[in-house]
Amino acid sequence: MTSLPLEVAVRYLKSRPSRLVSSVSVLSMAGIALGVAALVVAMGLMSGYRTEIREKLIGANAQVVVFPMMPGGDADPAAVEARLRKVPRVRAVAPVIYQTGIAASATTPDGEDAVLKGIDPGAEGKVSELDVYLPDAAKAIAPASSGSPASVAIGFELARKLDVREGDSISLSVADNAGGHFGPRTERFRVGRIFRTNFSEYDREWVFLDRGDLRRLARMAGEANVFEIKLDTTKDTEAASAAIRVAAGEAFSVSDWRSMNGGLFSALAIQQTTLFIVIGLIVAVSTFNIIATLVMTVQEKKRDIGVLTTLGAEPGFFSRVFLALGALIGGLGVAGGIIFGVLICWTMTRFRLLSFPPGVAEIYFVSYIPFLVRLQDIAAIVGFAAIAILLAAWIPARRASRIDIADALRYE
Repeated sequence: MTSLPLEVAVRYLKSRPSRLVSSVSVLSMAGIALGVAALVVAMGLMSGYRTEIREKLIGANAQVVVFPMMPGGDADPAAVEARLRKVPRVRAVAPVIYQTGIAASATTPDGEDAVLKGIDPGAEGKVSELDVYLPDAAKAIAPASSGSPASVAIGFELARKLDVREGDSISLSVADNAGGHFGPRTERFRVGRIFRTNFSEYDREWVFLDRGDLRRLARMAGEANVFEIKLDTTKDTEAASAAIRVAAGEAFSVSDWRSMNGGLFSALAIQQTTLFIVIGLIVAVSTFNIIATLVMTVQEKKRDIGVLTTLGAEPGFFSRVFLALGALIGGLGVAGGIIFGVLICWTMTRFRLLSFPPGVAEIYFVSYIPFLVRLQDIAAIVGFAAIAILLAAWIPARRASRIDIADALRYE
C-alpha cells in the first residue's frame, strides 16, 4: 500500500506545473542522467581496463612462477616438478626456459629485442591460456626435422617490425650461457605462426619455440630456468605461493601475478577511486537543480499546503512529500543515466571502439579496452547519487514544513 506522502508526491509529479517548473524539472533529470551516465562509463572503462590487463597477464603467463636463485637453470626439473605437484592447490606445472635475445629478418637485419620462451606446448597449455591465442601450438612450435629449420611463433607486432609472414625465415640470437663462445649464438628458424594476445608487451617482443631448441641454442646446463604453475583459483594467491615456496626449497624464488604486478594494479585502483570522486562531483552539482525545482514547486503548491494543514496535516508530512518528490525526480534521472551509460558501454565493447594503434598500445599495455559494467560499481553509483539527491531535496522539504498557513491562504 502506497504511503500518503509518496502518493501526494506522485500526483505532484504527474500534474501540469507551470512551464518554468516543468523545464527546470526536465533539466534536473537530464543533468543527473548525464552525470550518472558519465560515471557508469568511467567505471566501466577502468573496470574493463583492469580486468583486461589482469586476464592478459594471467592468460599469457602462469599464475605463479618459480625460478632458481642460481643462474643456469635446473638440471633435474622432474624432481622439482614432483615436489610442486604435491602442493594441494597446484593444478599443473610446466618447466620452461626464458632468454632475452634479438630477432632479425632479411628486411630488418639489425633485429629487434625479443623475449624467447622455450616451452613444451602440451605442458604450457595446462598452465596458461596458450590455446586461446595460439591454437594447435604443437604444429606451430616444432623442432627441426628432415633438414627443415625449427618453427617458432612470434607476436604480431614483432612480425610487423620484422616485416615477416608465416613461413618466412628469421634469425634468433641469444647469449652463450656456457661461456665458451665469443659473442651471441645465432640460428635460423621458420615462422610457424603469428599470434596476437592483445597485450602490447607480449605481442611486440615474445617468441615461442621448442624448449629443447632454445636450450641447445643458448647452451644451457639446466633443462629449465623457470617453473610455471596454475592454481585451482586466483583467490588467496599469497597463501598458495607461501606453500609453493616451502615445497620448492630455499634454492628457489617464488613470485605470483599479484606480486609481480602489484604496483600496476595499485595505481589502477587509485585512478579508479579518483575518477569516481571527480565525476561524482558532477553528479552532486547536477542535483542542485533539484533544489531549484522543489523550491519553485513549494511556492506553486502553497495553497495545497495551506489546505492540507487546515485538514490536520503535520509539518513533517510536507517534508516527507517533497523529499519523496525529490527522490522521484532524482531517481528517474539516475535510472535514465544508468540505462544510457550501460548502452554506451555495450556499444563501445561490442564494436571495439576503444582500440589503440601500436605506438599508443605500448603506453597502455593493451591494444583494446572493453567496458565492463559491474554490479558493485552500479550499486556504488546508485548509493552515492541517492545520498546527493536526498541532501539536495532536504533544504526545500524543510522549507515546505515551515510555511505559515495564514500566508499560504491569505489570498484564497
